[in-house]
Amino acid sequence: MNFGIEHPQALYALLLLIPCYFRMNKKFRRLIREFSSQDSSAAMREHIKKIKTRFTLRMVCVICAWGMLIASLAGFYWGTVSVPMQKSGREVAFVFDISYSMEATDAPGGMTRLESAANYASELLDRMHNVSVSVVLAKGEATVAIPVTEDYNAIRALLSSLSPKLITSPGTSLANGIQAALSSFPKESSRASCIWVFTDGEETDSGLAQVLAKTVDLGIPTAIIGFGSEHESSVLTGDGTTFVQTALRSKEIQKTIENVQKKALKQKWANQPLLMFTDASEVGSAYKLMQYIKSANDHGAAGNSTDEKAPDASVVYEVKSIPRNSLFTGLAIFFFVLSFVFSEFNSLPQRAKNASAKKGGLLASLVFTMLLTSCGGKFSNGAKILEGRLDYNRKDYQDAIANFLEAYDSAKAAGDKTSQEYALFGLASTYLMQDENESAVKRFEQISSSAPDNIRFSVYYNTGIIAHKNGDYAKAAAMFKNALEIDSSNINAKINLELSLEENAVQARKSEQQLAPVTKEKEEASPLESAIYSLLREKEAEQWKNSQQDSAEKNSLDY
Repeated sequence: MNFGIEHPQALYALLLLIPCYFRMNKKFRRLIREFSSQDSSAAMREHIKKIKTRFTLRMVCVICAWGMLIASLAGFYWGTVSVPMQKSGREVAFVFDISYSMEATDAPGGMTRLESAANYASELLDRMHNVSVSVVLAKGEATVAIPVTEDYNAIRALLSSLSPKLITSPGTSLANGIQAALSSFPKESSRASCIWVFTDGEETDSGLAQVLAKTVDLGIPTAIIGFGSEHESSVLTGDGTTFVQTALRSKEIQKTIENVQKKALKQKWANQPLLMFTDASEVGSAYKLMQYIKSANDHGAAGNSTDEKAPDASVVYEVKSIPRNSLFTGLAIFFFVLSFVFSEFNSLPQRAKNASAKKGGLLASLVFTMLLTSCGGKFSNGAKILEGRLDYNRKDYQDAIANFLEAYDSAKAAGDKTSQEYALFGLASTYLMQDENESAVKRFEQISSSAPDNIRFSVYYNTGIIAHKNGDYAKAAAMFKNALEIDSSNINAKINLELSLEENAVQARKSEQQLAPVTKEKEEASPLESAIYSLLREKEAEQWKNSQQDSAEKNSLDY
């Protein structure tokens, strides 16, 4: 069971209960002594006994309330849930096994396995468009050779120089390579991630199954591409003297993938192809990979295009731990209210009234707690939007997108238009912070004209910012005008409107200058300029005559 504490240092606050308990207990004993000194009758002793019971019950409730509050602040979590995450675009990590077993010359055409892997990856790059790629080199250890980039020329330059000598550590650890690939993806990336491993399946640490289970839990599709022949062949190891037998371990890889899939938790994407093996020598394996990356990253997204050149937005599911803050907060409020219920109930003189007050107080506290911890309707949608906003302020954009998406889907199903507008605005703002301007504009366009004024103002304002960044100053000016029609007192919108109008005018003047014809007419020169030009022409003519005479004399002498 997935159990943990996000902020365990908060549990130190429980130590405050010790001095508080001794202080309250000291005051209580002093109060009991004063009552006992005033009256020592049997009725007073009975009354003191009841006071002790009340004090004990209230103290227990206060301690429980404080403990639940600290548990909520500490961030206890257990269990897992599949959270929808919207991605725009794709990124692939190439993991190359560069161990000495990849030097075996049993690939098609007499090439080594490593050369074949490099050529295969280069052909894949020719078929990939608008896909970011990172390169990881794996041997006994692994390193990220090229971070996520779209500069395919740099990747091809590395492919041409792949060699086991690039990493000195002995052995083969595919697990370290995949782990390095996971670290190569930006933490707050808005792209859907995928891992392709180029290997013969030989490994020395048997850690492949464990790391593949991790990629499944993270919802990152992983494909293993096999190179070489399944028949044993000899290859020289790194010491330069020892030969070992090696082959493509396709059966072992497929068995590992099957075991991982059996042990994987049943999530919403459990039937999706998150793990895959293909032999590079098979016909159509490259096409299978290209289809695999799209189907794996687009599961859950309806109506996406199948064009390789279109990095469509897709919804993927990531496994998240379930926080229990709301549960502990509700329990803290319940025990806190219950402590007052015991206090008020025991202070009444008549026993019948005590019982009635106790039942009413318990019922009120239960109803109050249920309302505060309710997960349905507008309260749940508002809570999700608030949680997404908090994640947005913490720059945890992936969690923010997940919360806004969940709130939008829930509000859409419940017909809650207001929550839909706020969830859409939160999504668009988060995309804007990630520089996903196209996705932000699409979400802004989904917000209806009947949305609250503050949302409509922000939509026009932010759309104007995006248009200004794209150089469309006319559209930017129009958006800022629309924003000012809603809130005419906003200074920033006024300033941005003036800047957009000025930039639009400058842009128009530049286009006019480019289209203006070149005239041959010259302006008439002033008398002073004419005199200066005449003197310069006379000087030039005199210098030309002198040069001609010198040349003639020189030529006659040479002749």
